[in-house]
Amino acid sequence: MTRTEFMDTLQKTLAGSLNSSTVNENMRYYQEYFDTQIRMGKSEAEVVGELGNPRLLAKTIIEAAKREGRGGSVDAEYDEIYEDGRQAQNDSDNAPAKTFHMPGWLIAVLVVLIFFVIIKIIGSVIVAFLPVLIPAACVFMVFRFLQKR
Repeated sequence: MTRTEFMDTLQKTLAGSLNSSTVNENMRYYQEYFDTQIRMGKSEAEVVGELGNPRLLAKTIIEAAKREGRGGSVDAEYDEIYEDGRQAQNDSDNAPAKTFHMPGWLIAVLVVLIFFVIIKIIGSVIVAFLPVLIPAACVFMVFRFLQKR
């Protein structure tokens, strides 16, 4: 891969997830990095080899921008952009499921709250029917008592 191919791939991948100023800042940095390394006697191929896959590098930059809270549209998962400019399909079959992990203490608190809400609902229903249930139970007991005699 040449320097131009590396830089194009890096820019396309970053552009899918970061704002233009962050993309430009990173592109300038890697342009200067290439220039410095070539002045020190390395070839383009050696520098590209040291930097590795531009998509992986871009994902690292995006993740760092996410942690710092900058970069524009970094709240989306990484949008893979291929060298020919096509964006990867967001197939639900191929994409990993996004999961949310709740802390254990929060689950315990929610379970206790749900338990109390259920008890409260049952208690409210019983209290609502109590004025009807008590006389009905008394009438039922009187009839049972009279039937046994």
